[in-house]
Amino acid sequence: MSSIVILDHFLGDERRQRVWDFLDQPGWKHGAYSSAAPDAPRYFYKHFAGYQRSAQEDRNPTAIAAELEMMAPLIAEVWHDLLRKPLRGQQLSRCYANCMPSGVGGGVHLDSDCKDHLTAIYYPQAAWCADHGGETLFFNRQASEVLKAVMPKPDRLVIFPGTIPHAARPIYGGAPDASRITLMFKTLGRHV
Repeated sequence: MSSIVILDHFLGDERRQRVWDFLDQPGWKHGAYSSAAPDAPRYFYKHFAGYQRSAQEDRNPTAIAAELEMMAPLIAEVWHDLLRKPLRGQQLSRCYANCMPSGVGGGVHLDSDCKDHLTAIYYPQAAWCADHGGETLFFNRQASEVLKAVMPKPDRLVIFPGTIPHAARPIYGGAPDASRITLMFKTLGRHV
């Protein structure tokens, strides 16, 4: 995959609502960050399966998928949907959710240095307005130009190579839900 793929109406509204209700429950931990800068903004996260600190951990994709089934069966259903078509042949390396409170965004970063590793971001919120912000921005290799801005529309999925520099922009104060919640699936290269 060499481009950014956007799939709207990925789960349908009923299933999107179930995912939102699941993610919107207590249990968030604080301390996640997406920039290597020591003063990078911290935000909330829920880890469901896979690598936690580094891709160098001794983890097996089959065990990671089983961990997801055990920890979050509803999210595992979404993973199975991804495997049926948009991520056919990929293997799960990590699954987690982020919650950025109003005004908090992420730094520009890469998810991987391997071109075959993909990231899928799912936007589960029920409503969105352009004035609320929250876009995922994709940059050129030098992070000097924005190549694409993906708006966090309800039930939208974006898939991209982990080698593309990207960042989450904050939700602004007027948003009906003052947090930006996203669900991430990181995958390993194709094994068909």
